[in-house]
Amino acid sequence: MRDIALSLVYLGLIPFCLKRPMWAILVWSWLSYMNPHRLVYGFAYSLPFAQTTAILMLIALLVSKEKFTMPWKDAKVWVLLLFILCMVISTFNAFYPNVAWLQFEKVMKIQVMVFASLYILTSYKDLKALVWVIVMSIGFYGVKGGIFTISTGGVYRVQGPADTFFYGNNEVGLAILIIIPLVRFLAVEASQKWMKISLNLMAFLCIFAVVGTHSRGALVGGVVMAAFLCLKSKRPLLSLCSTLLVGALLINFVPKEWTERMNTIETFEEDKSAMGRINAWQMASNLSSQNVMGGGFEAFQRQSFYLYAPEPNMVHDAHSIYFEVLGEHGFIALFFFLLLWFLAWRSAQSVIKSTNKAPPGSELASINQLMRHVQVSFIAYLSGGAFLGMAYFDLPYHLLCIIVIANVLTQQAPVAEPETEAAIKPNVKPHFYN
Repeated sequence: MRDIALSLVYLGLIPFCLKRPMWAILVWSWLSYMNPHRLVYGFAYSLPFAQTTAILMLIALLVSKEKFTMPWKDAKVWVLLLFILCMVISTFNAFYPNVAWLQFEKVMKIQVMVFASLYILTSYKDLKALVWVIVMSIGFYGVKGGIFTISTGGVYRVQGPADTFFYGNNEVGLAILIIIPLVRFLAVEASQKWMKISLNLMAFLCIFAVVGTHSRGALVGGVVMAAFLCLKSKRPLLSLCSTLLVGALLINFVPKEWTERMNTIETFEEDKSAMGRINAWQMASNLSSQNVMGGGFEAFQRQSFYLYAPEPNMVHDAHSIYFEVLGEHGFIALFFFLLLWFLAWRSAQSVIKSTNKAPPGSELASINQLMRHVQVSFIAYLSGGAFLGMAYFDLPYHLLCIIVIANVLTQQAPVAEPETEAAIKPNVKPHFYN
């Protein structure tokens, strides 16, 4: 029945995808983040929903009368292209070409849709629709995982959907953590009281889901994210007290298995998993020091550890977005990878600064709030990702698209605050989590 229901839902979405390319982006994002075809057990499990949606998008672009433009003037677009070029070169020289080309195909499909999003997203309404799709798709696992964690006392680990980028407990923990600020953004922007309550409840359950993953990387990302919120809050002392209270409640809730696992962060020398990661990071550094373009996708194989790792028999995955890029594509690719997120952060900050005085309730004020919450999501990704291998995950690149388009929209509609309103409310500045 699940297979039939999913197929009927998808068939019903096809006319919308053909009518507007934006619908194809939303449907593809739904398929990519929620992976509904991984929740069935029959014929629909392996149907090419994503590929079909991409074809529908191309058809819609050919027949659409809408005007679309690629934001080529934005430096981030060119940095992303240079990063992709590094991946292409490293794949041609990959240590393990068979598996490297398979991973290359997956990553390039994501990047094609990223550039399609940059081309097709043209309004704040489009950006908010994309945020809704991301939140509801990954939030499904956050709500489900939160309920599971509470009902079981956090004894068992929360996992993601099978055969996806975030199947593992570490990966799904980071994915859920990234969307929590976006959930809060939608709650802040919601006009109906019931919707505010529902979204805040979702954020609450997502926090429990992250705890339920037993992921140390997600814990680090959560702590850094909470610290950032306290620093940027209008009332930092109150935010700090609230954060400490929530933390105390969570610590009293979690079982001893969770506490013992988190305590290994302090005694990492005695933890095989932690030492395996450090060994893998050293291997990646040694490999790239001798191979300027890295070892290509899937370079973290046993033979690579024999050649470059301090402990050849301690084979481990990268478990870090930074060392994953370094080991697979080299120092040049890592430079573009870091530059990309630096420019994204700076661009979001620029949009925030230019829209601080936007009239409350206006589109520019909403963009200001969106950028503030996207920054928090980036904090979660860049800190938690230091211990998780999700360098090619769709979500941060879609956040990049949101920043790029928000910057374009801001430049097209500069803030023009009336003098009377400026005199009444000088320097009105929205803050986190109103």
